[in-house]
Amino acid sequence: MNATKRKFNALLQGLNNPPPATTPDRPSSSRMTDDSRRGLTSFSSPSSYDTLLLKRRRLGLTEPNTPNNRSPSGASPFSNLKKTNSPPSRSAVDALVKYCPADRDELLKRLATFQELTNWTPKPDRVNEVQWARRGWVCHGKEKVRCLLCSKELLVTLNKRDVDGQQVPVLVSSEIEDDAVVDKYCELILTSHQQDCLWRKRGCDESLLRLSFSNDKAVLASLRQRYDELCTRAAFLPYQVNIRLPAEIDLDRVLSLLPPDFFADSAPSATTNNSVNRPALALALMGWEGLSHPRLGAVPNSASCHACLRRLGLWMFKSKEVADDGRVIVPAPMDHLDPLREHRFFCPWKSADAQSRGAGAAKAAWSMLLQTIVNDASLRGLYEGRPLTEAAKAGLPGTPKATAEKSSVVDSGNGDDEEDEKARDAKDKERWARLRKVKSLFDTKGAKILRRSVSINRPEAGQS
Repeated sequence: MNATKRKFNALLQGLNNPPPATTPDRPSSSRMTDDSRRGLTSFSSPSSYDTLLLKRRRLGLTEPNTPNNRSPSGASPFSNLKKTNSPPSRSAVDALVKYCPADRDELLKRLATFQELTNWTPKPDRVNEVQWARRGWVCHGKEKVRCLLCSKELLVTLNKRDVDGQQVPVLVSSEIEDDAVVDKYCELILTSHQQDCLWRKRGCDESLLRLSFSNDKAVLASLRQRYDELCTRAAFLPYQVNIRLPAEIDLDRVLSLLPPDFFADSAPSATTNNSVNRPALALALMGWEGLSHPRLGAVPNSASCHACLRRLGLWMFKSKEVADDGRVIVPAPMDHLDPLREHRFFCPWKSADAQSRGAGAAKAAWSMLLQTIVNDASLRGLYEGRPLTEAAKAGLPGTPKATAEKSSVVDSGNGDDEEDEKARDAKDKERWARLRKVKSLFDTKGAKILRRSVSINRPEAGQS
């Protein structure tokens, strides 16, 4: 009887006292799970939730599953939905990326959407793909453009005309004769945007496609990189007899002007029998490089231009069989490869207007590259003490031959070198006399007195 009373009293005390800190038969993970489940279901009031937090701190448990939408202060779970300094949303970031009038790479990406001839046929110059891409438009279907920022779409129906009551497609831009329609679409490039669209206020500048040739070392390094990429595709490169270069390009002269270490440390496939891969060099001079697919990687049988995103299948221009003397036995599917003509019309490697800076004669990028090579050779000649005529003998693109003939006539005179030198010295003395006379007009009286005193004191300083 007494034992039964003691058990009953112990049971009553257990109901009033809190549970023990640890229980040997239950792991901590199960307690966390049960407590979290009870916290999500039974502890709905703020006081109960505070009790649960105090209990977990006392037991030394972590709170990975603690509901983060509850506040200890007793506020509603929705009271913390207020504006904070959170990072911008994904849509805001995309909006900033889609408007970038000064980004050349983004402009090229938009131009790349107009590559497929099945979706975009040639248009007149005023409404071609460059004009649309400069204002934020991309090709979004067959003859359809879409703004990246305001998502406005427009159907460009310029390449159709009525022939005997039927709509016939026009594949050549020069055959589009309706100037009124061209004027209308030229206006729609700007006005088709929404009123608050940033592309409506400002587009890309025309000079964004221009290539830079201000740094000679960077230009030569880029040329070497294109050459190496093409050398890795040597098995698919056309023969030199298959390539038609401009008349101003002479590979032998270019090789004589390149730095002596230009081909140093070249890849094993870059040279064959210690000789330069001339087809690869010819294509690199015209702006071509190896094609690299974003998912597949390097494409071994194709080349591309980074400036106009034109892709070129090299196997189409390589003769199937060539004799030892260079004579073509079995021709290629294409007659020959003109690396200049294969560029797109807006490419600075091809178009002098796209590369023009607005001052002086306009030159295409390949011509400016040759000029850079010649200038670099001339500077090396100065540093090494060689005369500049050695580099000048190679000639420049577009240099008139009359200058060379005139210099040759002077060089091949009657051998009166001494008389020429005397005449040259006399002209130099005359120039110096004129310079002193002009300089004396700008000298002040105080400067003359100071110069005279310095000249008088100089011999005494030398004697002392």
